[in-house]
Amino acid sequence: MTSSFFPWPEGPGGLYRDPEHGKVAGVCAGLGAYFQVRPKFIRLAMILGSVFGLFIPIIIGYVLLTVLLPIGPAAAADGARGQPGSGPWNERETGDRIDGLKERFRSLDQRLAAIEAKVISDEFQLRQKFRDL
Repeated sequence: MTSSFFPWPEGPGGLYRDPEHGKVAGVCAGLGAYFQVRPKFIRLAMILGSVFGLFIPIIIGYVLLTVLLPIGPAAAADGARGQPGSGPWNERETGDRIDGLKERFRSLDQRLAAIEAKVISDEFQLRQKFRDL
């Protein structure tokens, strides 16, 4: 028998609370790990829902999930830190993002160098002087 009332399996792929990465009780962090989205989006959805009239149901649901969900194992908490194959943010995805950023900065650097070469050219300065006349 599991230690929660939910039929989902516990562990890295199951639904659990993650108080280590959470702000209050770790419910949003656990939901974020389960649905493979960042916890800040879960928190934002809860805040927006509260603002638009769902304050009482959200508070009741949060308290119920705090009581019913088990605290996640250490392996699940470490998965969010980038262990390969576990959690939504593994090293390969992070490496792909970093490679994408490097390529973007490289292309921006090339564009900036082309603009700089054009601005310091004699032709640009000559056109500038003609405009000033």
